[in-house]
Amino acid sequence: MIRAYPRVPSVFPAETLVLHVSTTSPRFRVEFYRQGKTLEPVTGAHAGALEGLHFPDGPPDIDWGWPGYEFAMPKEWRTGVYLAVLVEIAADGAETRPDVTTTFGTEAKALFVLRHAGPTMPGIPLYKVSWATFVAYNGTGYGSLYTEAVWSREQPNPGFKVTWRRPGCGTGGLVMPGDSDDFYDPSSRRQTFEHWDAPFVRWLEAEGFAPHYCSDWDLHRDPALLQPYSLVLSTGHDEYWSDGMRAALETHVARGGNIAFFSGNISGYRINFTDADTAFTCAKIIPPTKDSERWTQDSWMQVNPECRLTGVATAFGGGWWDGKRQTLGYTIQHSAHWIFAGTGLKDGDEFGADEDFPLIGYEVDGAAYRRGNGRVIATGEKGTPRDFLILGIAELGEGWVASKANAAATMGLYVSPQGGIVFQGATTDWPILVPRNRHVGKITRNIVDRLRLPAVRVVGPLPARAGRMLAAVGERVSFHADSAAFAPAIELDFAWEVVGAELVEVNGPRATLQLRATADFVTISVTAMREGKPVGFGTRSFIPLTEEEALKLDMLINMREMVMSGEPSNPLVNPALDPADRMWLIFSIRIPWIRDRAERLQAAAARLMRLRGE
Repeated sequence: MIRAYPRVPSVFPAETLVLHVSTTSPRFRVEFYRQGKTLEPVTGAHAGALEGLHFPDGPPDIDWGWPGYEFAMPKEWRTGVYLAVLVEIAADGAETRPDVTTTFGTEAKALFVLRHAGPTMPGIPLYKVSWATFVAYNGTGYGSLYTEAVWSREQPNPGFKVTWRRPGCGTGGLVMPGDSDDFYDPSSRRQTFEHWDAPFVRWLEAEGFAPHYCSDWDLHRDPALLQPYSLVLSTGHDEYWSDGMRAALETHVARGGNIAFFSGNISGYRINFTDADTAFTCAKIIPPTKDSERWTQDSWMQVNPECRLTGVATAFGGGWWDGKRQTLGYTIQHSAHWIFAGTGLKDGDEFGADEDFPLIGYEVDGAAYRRGNGRVIATGEKGTPRDFLILGIAELGEGWVASKANAAATMGLYVSPQGGIVFQGATTDWPILVPRNRHVGKITRNIVDRLRLPAVRVVGPLPARAGRMLAAVGERVSFHADSAAFAPAIELDFAWEVVGAELVEVNGPRATLQLRATADFVTISVTAMREGKPVGFGTRSFIPLTEEEALKLDMLINMREMVMSGEPSNPLVNPALDPADRMWLIFSIRIPWIRDRAERLQAAAARLMRLRGE
């Protein structure tokens, strides 16, 4: 037997990788492979035959302390996910090698990430390996963060504790008891790189995207890591996030960066790094009533709901963990949206409902939603962004484990105030389907092609309506592309695309639309071009107000302005205060203001009554 683990999850070219190894063989050697279109052997870091030593297993929560062997990483090696393959050498010189066609293996393999060194060219995505989730599910050494979890009170943040300085993280160590094989692909265990990441990495590299790679441990330690990148990719099962990881991604989106979540059960639990960032704790339970020590339950939904960033949460989705599950794909709406370009899909079509490997599962996330006028609309519950656009829904039937009666997976996206686009696939098995299903593959390419470009903030619809970018049916409105980040802007060309409305005029960075007489999805997108090449992409989707909604909004705005004619903290009307005590607020300068809003309110109410035939 031979097993190993890396001293750190990632290194740079020209740095030293330290592998900690234990073996029952007298000698061993190490081969290295990079996950590209295939698992490709690489040369230049071999150290020849090394003396082997055997050590017993340690506990799951502290560094196992095995001896380290150093390997210099060649400076010419490309960024990627690498596999160290350990070859046992018997006393008679006979060698024992594991299967080198896969990264999966319960022994003789160790996974690590090689970071990119040097400048980052625009348009290169950053692939974030969910290292923390691999660690959380690894049961090597008795416990994981599930069955046989070990509680630690001696930490600044008490909780169940695991270390990644033990074998099996990412490759497939001891599986936690009760974790069943994937019915659809038992060749590798879930919670390993091979199961979800490898299919997607093979596809990305074959399609020529050539992403850079990092681990989420890197994201935790380096807040500036994302600055050179427009697009971050989250894949498969991205469940465990530290405060640092969350803050880095929130900052990325807030400055106009993009994220594509081709994943599910995202950011379900918070983790707290400890032991010089080589281990982490997660308090999955609340303190007992009589416990003298207190802690905060590390559920992101309780601490700071994840849907504020991701748009969705497992609390509105569900899971199906064992055996053959209900065959579900996404039923789509707004099929004219650019993510569906080239798929041939129409409203009401379902994609991904593959009996051999269904898209929806094994864990899925959702946004709270309502139905109206034949459309599915996000309600914004628990902080889902107001403009989260549901483009596909899969309502979970009997057999799913869910906490809501109307649980569903919801695919969609939203745009941050600075133009950052967050796409949400909301299912763990999305990356597996990318190379298998033509619709999933085409949608993924549409997303990566556009989101890898720097974001162009699309401003509109204008003119603003009482300080809000809202428009009503039948109106003519304008949008413009904020090109301040693309200096010199004078050299840019702009290609506008509109669905759901008529594009009536384009003047460089400005576009004018004529909205239709009925309220339905409108999406406007722009590609900034320099010398014929795309250098930026932006988008905005909305549903125009109906005539009735516009009148109701006008009434509410006028009522609000009437009672807030001065300091917002001291409105004229307060339900908890007696009006007789507020008369002093009606002084002369406010009377014309109140009269004007009252006249507007009366006019809007009259129009609304005529519209409703009253």
